[in-house]
Amino acid sequence: MGIFDMFRSSQPAGDKDRDPYTSLTMDQGGNDAPTIDDVYKALELLEEGQTGFVSLAQLNQELDIGVVQATGEMGMFTVEALPSEDSPDKGKVYYKEHLDEYSLQHYFHTYFETGKVKGLESFEVRKL
Repeated sequence: MGIFDMFRSSQPAGDKDRDPYTSLTMDQGGNDAPTIDDVYKALELLEEGQTGFVSLAQLNQELDIGVVQATGEMGMFTVEALPSEDSPDKGKVYYKEHLDEYSLQHYFHTYFETGKVKGLESFEVRKL
């Protein structure tokens, strides 16, 4: 069972009236209006071992990828990308392992700014 299985059940219930929004979630709680600085701070907590995961979701935005998430420890991280409910790839998890903190920041920054995961075609895939 991957970390996304846990996250799936804790995604916000309802659709916030179908208004687009971004949600940042980690062990310590969530933020439905994060800034890029909030994202970097959450990633820093992950890098320091103070949280077990960081998830960034762009909900109600008609994107192919609805959530990116990171887990890891001791300077080696895994990024997972979960297709949105409307995507034809729903049910797949794209993941890339053995990333350093700079790669982790790059993936989250790109997703926060563009709604896309750069290099997704090089990720491995598994079914939920």
